[in-house]
Parts: sequence; C-alpha cells; structure tokens
Amino acid sequence: MNMKGDFKQIIEDLQSTKPVLHHITNYVTADDCAGAALAVGASPVMADAPEEAAEITAGSDALVLNLGTLNESHMEAMEQAAATASEGNIPVILDPVGVMSSNMRLEFAIKLLESGNITVVRGNYSECKALLEQEADGRGVDSVTAPSQGEALKLVKDAAQQYHCIFAMTGAVDYISDGKRALMINGGHPLMERIVGAGCMTTTIVAACVAVAGEAMTGAMLGLIIMGQAAELSAGLLEKKDGPGMFKVRLIDGLYHVVTKWNLIMDNLNPEKAN
Repeated sequence: MNMKGDFKQIIEDLQSTKPVLHHITNYVTADDCAGAALAVGASPVMADAPEEAAEITAGSDALVLNLGTLNESHMEAMEQAAATASEGNIPVILDPVGVMSSNMRLEFAIKLLESGNITVVRGNYSECKALLEQEADGRGVDSVTAPSQGEALKLVKDAAQQYHCIFAMTGAVDYISDGKRALMINGGHPLMERIVGAGCMTTTIVAACVAVAGEAMTGAMLGLIIMGQAAELSAGLLEKKDGPGMFKVRLIDGLYHVVTKWNLIMDNLNPEKAN
C-alpha cells in the first residue's frame, strides 16, 4: 500500500468528483452530517422515505445507514436502499448507534450485516462489542469503557471476519480491520466526547472517502485520519474562554482545512499495524 500516494489521490478525487452521499440517518445529527460532508467536498442528500430510498441510492456514490432514531419506516427504507446499493456496487457504511442498548437496534443491525450488503461499520467500542457478541447490554448510545490495545485490535479483526466487512472502531484511539489487517490510528481530541454528532460526522467522512477510493479499507482509514486531524486542528484554534460549543463550530472549519491542505495529514500520519 502506497499510503501517501493513495491518500493524496483519494482527497484529489473527493474534491473533483464531489460524491453524492445518501444518508438515511437520525434527526439529532442530520444537519451536522450534511455540514461535514459539504466541508470535505461531498454532496449530502437526506432521504428516508421508503418510497424513494432505492431511487435516491441508485443515483448516489455511497449510502450511510445511521440507526440513531430507528423506526419501522427507516428500517424499510434502509433495507431497500442497501439492496439497491449492493446491486449497483455502491458502498454502504453502517453506523450502529446504540445497538448495545436496544434489542430492536441490535437485531436489525445484525440483519443488515448478515445480508452481505454492508461495506464498512463505524461504531464505538460498546457498539462493536455488542455486534460481535450479538448481545445488547448497555445504557444510552455512548461507550462507557475503553478497551486495551490488544482487546481492541482483536475485536475489530474478529468482527470483520465474522461479518465479512470492514470494522472501524473509534474512540480515544481508533482501530480498523478488514479481517486480515488490523491497525490503530492515533488522533482526535477529548472534546469530541462533549459534542453531539462527532461519531455520526466521522461516519460521513468515512463514507465520503470510501465513495471515491479504489479500496474501501484505504478509504475508511483516511476518513478516520481526516476526522482526527480536524479535531486536533480545531482544538488548537480555541481560546481559553471557548468550550465544546465553539469546538464544534471549529470542527467544520477543521475538516475543510485538512482536505484542502492535505499535507496536514501527511505531516501527522502514523497508523500502526498489528497482526
């Protein structure tokens, strides 16, 4: 893998082609995800009606399925859209929000995964663990514990092998695996835990990169790196009086600056490989 060359090409393609990202997502962070997509050069569309989900997906470059405010209508639309995406070789990125806290969410996420239509899963530790163990045992949608490095690498690799797709697990350190390779990526900032939508926006950035990447694993890696670098850059622009609110505003600026000055990524790139 020519990491620097591949990443450079993905960012150039992202800027030039402006991939359309169809989101079937939640009403809490839809605006955040749309803003993040535009900041990196993608074109977001939010369409969750079953009557048009397949049609919108067919004209898109990637599909994002976010389970944050799941209901029967969303589930119907997601299944139709995912099937259409699979037929058209369109990547599908699943954000399994809160699957550790609800049997309905967990069962539906597993159904999507077992359909074979999912390209990448982007979730936190608790969500990825619930999917691997197929057991809901949590509260809320946030991860309350952090795994050891060895545990995290094993989890993403086992989950990727079980569901035959890429697993990207985000937190203080990010981990990603395609079932063969497993890597850890440092980056981000603690303030990401104090704002609404950091995880959902990360999923959108991953989708944007995967949409134009020749290989989904490389695209998903770059998406995680862009988000981490944007968070670090944004935190560095804050003044002493600022907090999570201004950090979130700056995060959109950070995403824009990272992808328009891609050398920011190259200067700070240090993913570590594990077997």
